[in-house]
Amino acid sequence: MNKVFTLTLIAILACASFASAQTNRVNSKNPNTELKIADKFYAESYFYTASEYYKDVVRQNPDNRYATFWLAMSLLQARDYENAEVFFAKFYSIKPGEKTKLKVWEKEDQVLFNKGGYYYGQVLHRNGKYDEAIEYLNRFRSKYQPVDENDRFKKLADLEIAGCEFAKTSKKAKVKISSAGTGINKSYTEASPFGIGEDKLYYSSMRVDGLSSGDSLIFFEGTKSKRDYAIYSSIKGGGEWMKGKLVENEEINEKGYTVGNGTFNKAANRFYFTKCLEVDDDRPLCNLFVADYNDGQFSNVTRIPEPINEKEKSTSTQPSVRTSDDGMDIVYFVSDREGGVGGMDIWYFIRTQNGDFKGPKILKGPANTPGDEVTPFFDDSTKTLYFSSNGHPGFGGFDVFKSSETADLGWGDVVNVGSPVNTGADDLYYSRSTDQTQGYLVSNREGSVPLNGIKTASDDIFYWTNFKYAVQGMVFKDGEDGGGTLKGATFKLYRKLEDGTKVLVSIDSSGAVAAANAANPAGTNAPNSATPGSKPGAGGKGDGYYFFKLAPETDYVVEVERPGFQTKAESITTKGLPDEDTIQNNLNVRKAAYVLKGAINELGTNAPVTGATVTLFEIYPNGMEKTVYYMNSTPYFTFDVDMNKDYKIVTKKEGYFAVTTPLATRDLGTIDTIRKDISIDKLVLNKEYTLQNVLYEFGKATLTENSKAVLDNLYGILVENETFVIELSAHTDAIGKDADNLRLSQARAQSCVDYLISKGIAKDRMVPKGYGESKPKVPNQTEEGKDDPAGRAINRRTEFKILKG
Repeated sequence: MNKVFTLTLIAILACASFASAQTNRVNSKNPNTELKIADKFYAESYFYTASEYYKDVVRQNPDNRYATFWLAMSLLQARDYENAEVFFAKFYSIKPGEKTKLKVWEKEDQVLFNKGGYYYGQVLHRNGKYDEAIEYLNRFRSKYQPVDENDRFKKLADLEIAGCEFAKTSKKAKVKISSAGTGINKSYTEASPFGIGEDKLYYSSMRVDGLSSGDSLIFFEGTKSKRDYAIYSSIKGGGEWMKGKLVENEEINEKGYTVGNGTFNKAANRFYFTKCLEVDDDRPLCNLFVADYNDGQFSNVTRIPEPINEKEKSTSTQPSVRTSDDGMDIVYFVSDREGGVGGMDIWYFIRTQNGDFKGPKILKGPANTPGDEVTPFFDDSTKTLYFSSNGHPGFGGFDVFKSSETADLGWGDVVNVGSPVNTGADDLYYSRSTDQTQGYLVSNREGSVPLNGIKTASDDIFYWTNFKYAVQGMVFKDGEDGGGTLKGATFKLYRKLEDGTKVLVSIDSSGAVAAANAANPAGTNAPNSATPGSKPGAGGKGDGYYFFKLAPETDYVVEVERPGFQTKAESITTKGLPDEDTIQNNLNVRKAAYVLKGAINELGTNAPVTGATVTLFEIYPNGMEKTVYYMNSTPYFTFDVDMNKDYKIVTKKEGYFAVTTPLATRDLGTIDTIRKDISIDKLVLNKEYTLQNVLYEFGKATLTENSKAVLDNLYGILVENETFVIELSAHTDAIGKDADNLRLSQARAQSCVDYLISKGIAKDRMVPKGYGESKPKVPNQTEEGKDDPAGRAINRRTEFKILKG
């Protein structure tokens, strides 16, 4: 059976076979007979049942290495990691006896048990015993002889070792994990949770009427009478998920099929899901379907066409929808089709706004590995793809990873999301809410409903929540803190990314809506611009108040807008907060005085420059500075500024010199708009710039005070352009010996660098270089061969060039 259908089907069938085998148990005390029966069940992937027969043999003969080893292997495959470790340890504790044939013993080690060290290391890894795991995995690597060039066991051992090293140093995230409860979770597997709002959940589970949440076993007449999966829904009542109900739509839950992996598009009007059949070679074949959804009802169920689905060839399953601005659905899914990287890989196809399908295409970038990548989930607000994988280093088994889309539409590095989301169990179907504070997860970790006494046998639905952080506050008119809140304001919460850009998380527009409704007594509602997941008036205190949930270890910007007032933005962060907390942050806004407008152009060409970061700083009388606003040019920019203030505008764009433009708003008369166009110079790497009037004592490397003033200008350039790496060079004329001039120029270049280091520029951003008399700009002599003092003066110079922008 192909393990990659949902990663849980094997466990279900193995559990089921255990139940049926128990009722038809062969009563034999012959160890050889018991071993043959056990081997047969193991070969057919009925690992629970196989383990019971191996146990009988071990009880009769505790030193039977064969039975002990395959008992440990059965328990590992049955996901009973705790007892698998016990019997692997027992296997390796068995030593040859006096009557043991050592050649036979060694042959068994080479043929039957040669992968034992790898599997024991894998179990120890899952159980959090990382140093012991590394020891056995290294021992395995040193002895194992690959069968052929396709044998990947040494590489798999390397991956397990890397996972152990990662897990040893990984920090625990500020996240709490809880079971979704026994209204949903049963003794067997639940999977693919997807929430609609806060009070409705769709998921998949086995069709078992009356199955309790206890240690239950399902009985079968034979291996062909297996139970199917189906899609269920549950609603929340009293803070708990109620007992799930089968979705009563025969086109969705078609009998004879295993159905699951349901997911919705952003508008929740389209539902993608999977139907699977087991084909003649005992592997599950899954196809993707789509249905319309409206108010809890499904209709127009359609199989997605070829080549996205492939008949009798490969599996397509586990869809996740990314909705683009033009109405397209970009659907990530999992398949083992040709053209992939490994076992199961992440692919995607497109459903156009007109309902046409395009694709599929393999997901490029670092996510897919020779292992299995499964259960993708795309978070629209952060443009991040979450998925589970056993091909990247982690805590053992399948871990949850993430990769964010980059500005050039590629994919960034793959990052393990860490514990407690990830454990040594299989962690799958990770998802996040719009506000990034909670989501769902499927796992067979401890805390799932035990099956026949095994703590890690069944996959259950869990939900995760961040440590509870929030920000709340009020808005006042500047100077009137005690006069009541300012009515009619709209509050916005942005997440601040590492590159400085902002992503809108939520809007609280209750004040603006109330003001609009008050001005509209006819009763027509003003449009509410709240994004999905936001709650207007979430603070619950009325107009002029705001409240937003926050994620741990995250930077944010809270912004307030009110007609007739300057927009106010303040940065807040949950980084470094040790415990759950609500940040109190009141905002004061000022009436707008001037509108500052401008455009960013390229120096010399006047070509418009888009995407430049334009930041406005207010400069206080004591020299302190405060960031007031920032935005990206289109190439235009607009800010509100106060009267009688000092500001500076800092303009930056990769590939250009940063520019600082001073602005004073005093004595401007009756104007209401200030125009300030800014030109920025394009960066040219390795272009030489001469620093005029950098002078030294005669024959020495000592800088004069005037020279330091010139270098202060270079210091300003390096401060404004913090990524620049420069070469700072000194040159001499032709008077004196070549070697002396070379030493003198090197010392002078070093003096310049030392001065800039003393002002705070990092040493690794500057390369001092003395060229002596080797690179004159003009001849040191006249055409008649006489000394030219003017030419020599030009050649005695200090320059810099930018090596890295």
